[in-house]
Amino acid sequence: MSVDRTYFEDGRIELTHYGSAAWKITDGKHTVLLDPYFTRLRYSGNRFGMLPANAAPGDERPAYSFDEIVPSDTETIDRHIQEATHVLLSHAHFNHCMDMPHIAKKTGAHVVGSYSATNIARAYGVAEPQLVPVRGGEDYDFGELSIRVIPSLHSALCDKCYFDAGIVPEGLRGPLPLKAFSEGGTFGYLVRFRHHEILMFGSMNYIEREVQGLTPSIVLVPSARPRLQIFRYTERLLRATGLPKVVVATHWDVQTFPYGADQSSALAHAEIFQEEVRRVAPAAAQVLPRHFETFSVLPGGQVVRR
Repeated sequence: MSVDRTYFEDGRIELTHYGSAAWKITDGKHTVLLDPYFTRLRYSGNRFGMLPANAAPGDERPAYSFDEIVPSDTETIDRHIQEATHVLLSHAHFNHCMDMPHIAKKTGAHVVGSYSATNIARAYGVAEPQLVPVRGGEDYDFGELSIRVIPSLHSALCDKCYFDAGIVPEGLRGPLPLKAFSEGGTFGYLVRFRHHEILMFGSMNYIEREVQGLTPSIVLVPSARPRLQIFRYTERLLRATGLPKVVVATHWDVQTFPYGADQSSALAHAEIFQEEVRRVAPAAAQVLPRHFETFSVLPGGQVVRR
């Protein structure tokens, strides 16, 4: 979908959080989505090392098995996503990738992701010219915006027992069952807008040598409990990236709870993450966004919340 847009006059970027690792980031002209997941389904079983999903109080939705095909919540997606220029996928698990095909076909956005993520897009009929398959290390120029692909690692789930060596092969035809959405490798992304560099992750892990020396002004840091499996997770990441001016907590919520459910326990734990940040980078501005919250960052690093 081609839309004639111009930059925000004050040079700001706007960030909107949709829960899980899902974001919309725009400078007025370009709109980048990270892991745009809205369906927030409940699942049963513990495939990929995940714990079975507990239900939120009053949530009577069914819990799907990993053998089932689950449709995307297109009504919610369409209410919140009208346009995008780029869709970035940190990895290809369903809670990061399953809503991407609908969004890609609707917006015509470039889809940047692994072999597995782009094969999922193909399975659902996303046009080949939209696909930008990557393997980590690429640094692509898209004109007035550039994207560096950072090799990374998935969260260490279930007391360091996570392991998913699967990939999503070519030639599949959608719709796909949940079990088809294998990790397929994990990436972070450094996105350079005109006045901002944003480092973003979709899992609670990273490779320190791959981020050493980066100097983003903003970093999106997944902050749920699996980060505690990683040695000095918060400190090492912030020091390696030069103590960014703005630190945003992401992937903090219980993503199997529907929108509107009580997230107070997850928020309380994310506030512990914020205290970790304060000990390492006391001068950093911090944001712990709620679902659908939009805030702005000005070129000097000032955060403006609505």
